Amino acid sequence: MTLAESASATPTRLLTSEFWALTGVACLYFGGFGVLNALMPIFVVDNIDDSEVIAGSIMGVMALSALLSRPFYGRIADRHGARRILVIGALVSVVSMAVLIVLPPSIPAAVGSRLILGLGGAAMFTGLTMRSLELAPPKRQSQAASYILVSVHAGLGLGPILGVRIQRGFGYNEAWGTVGLLMLLSAALCMALTPNPSSVDVRPGPLVHRNALLPGLVTLFGVFAFNGFITFASLYGREVGIADVAVIFTVLSGSMVAIRLVGGRIPDLIGPIAAGSAALGITIIAALVVAFWTEPIGVYVGAVLLAAGLSLQSPSFIPLAVAGVPDNERGAAMATFTGFYDIANALVGPMLGMIVAGISYRAAFTFSAGTALVALVLLNTLVAPRWRASNEE
Repeated sequence: MTLAESASATPTRLLTSEFWALTGVACLYFGGFGVLNALMPIFVVDNIDDSEVIAGSIMGVMALSALLSRPFYGRIADRHGARRILVIGALVSVVSMAVLIVLPPSIPAAVGSRLILGLGGAAMFTGLTMRSLELAPPKRQSQAASYILVSVHAGLGLGPILGVRIQRGFGYNEAWGTVGLLMLLSAALCMALTPNPSSVDVRPGPLVHRNALLPGLVTLFGVFAFNGFITFASLYGREVGIADVAVIFTVLSGSMVAIRLVGGRIPDLIGPIAAGSAALGITIIAALVVAFWTEPIGVYVGAVLLAAGLSLQSPSFIPLAVAGVPDNERGAAMATFTGFYDIANALVGPMLGMIVAGISYRAAFTFSAGTALVALVLLNTLVAPRWRASNEE
């Protein structure tokens, strides 16, 4: 089946050539992101400002530009299709790497780069999730989202291995150049995706879609532990005696790939509320393991458990966000939902950075376990009744 045939026909199977191309886009782009996750906090602490608060704030600032731009990307996607915002996102992200290479190390340069990266990342994640749902056969949306997220985390896991070795062998500019190349390749592969017919005459959906607000709120609290771990894994790993911090990201992402490949249909089979509740319970345990088992093995066990929790969270909550949403408003719903990831990213770095600086890493990770508990309560008290009522209609 050609890309054009797989995109235009009513989906009857998931793993079409179009879907495989989409997974390639995700893996290439987020391979570059993985390099940044591993190197950027260390780069800030070692070359700009020796402060976890500053490092966390710089890592999180991209969420501000991502949050503000997502509603407009959703509207573009609803009118012109997901491919357009995927190409835009990849090319904008290349510009963010050019800023790091051209300008000398400084807080303004790092902040500027992260703000531009936020614009690109918002387009990429919104476009990937939206296109995966478009390509999914009926009752396989969770599996489609899960497989795309497998590609995302494969990139996030493999990227640090490549990036750390390039940085050690050549330097940071060469590592940033590698990130830019990966993102440029993802833009080229985006062009192989079949464009959607433009629908400029269709009345656009809302910039903020109310259907996605409650699932997004649960996601905001649910991903706090995972995002906090990603943000401070490099620095925390060094503190507990891990020589090669890239291994942490490899364990984390490798676990997510394995879990999602094996259990990708779990939310489809048992329902998003049950799967999401289990995911949040695992996340609570994972954050406490990282907080209190302060040895390398404890970090690795916690990473595997965090991977298990997030592997079920996102595929469970994405279908909740788009349930009952018309096709011409699906981009708006996905933009609204994924915007809560941006809010979490904006809060995680500064908040946990202040807790680390003022108290300890243990306190920070314990706090993130508490946010997952809040998410569990919200899911079962606010989201579950609406979901059950809509299924009974």
